[in-house]
Amino acid sequence: VAGGGGGGGWSGGGGGAGGFRSGTALPVSSASPYTVTIGAGGRGSAALGDPAGNTSGTNTTFSTITSTGGGKGGDSTAGITAAAPGGSGGGESYNGGAGTGTVGQGNDGGAGSTSAPSYGGGGGGGAASAGGNVGTNGGNGGNGSISSLSGEAITYAGGGGGGKVAANSGGRGGTGGGGAG
Repeated sequence: VAGGGGGGGWSGGGGGAGGFRSGTALPVSSASPYTVTIGAGGRGSAALGDPAGNTSGTNTTFSTITSTGGGKGGDSTAGITAAAPGGSGGGESYNGGAGTGTVGQGNDGGAGSTSAPSYGGGGGGGAASAGGNVGTNGGNGGNGSISSLSGEAITYAGGGGGGKVAANSGGRGGTGGGGAG
């Protein structure tokens, strides 16, 4: 699992989950060294007018297999910026489009809106499902996928919920670690 994308601030889109990959096709040997790089999560926008903005997650690599970092959500804190593609795509802010997910690793982010009363961001995509579109509240993050690699069934790679303006609520985070909007 790669690092998840950072969410956009205020009414921004949720961050997409880091790419999720599992399988048994790669033979491993205790006698061979393997390079492992763990991807970090992206930075979320801190507040309205945040000049640094948010960032996408970074890739995770195990030997020859790479999981793509999650796409950042669309941001509306310092001018509207588009959501980014990634393992799973970030949710759209007011406009600019949602980020697309990578086939075999995740799903697309949800749509945002500029139309009252649905001002707000879409949810970030998760490993098992796409991010939800904004409605009365921010779009919900897409749900993650279950893996029993550790010997226990655990859900990984949920997308982040989209943000909302005024009195409405942010979207729920997807199962598997997605943060609420």
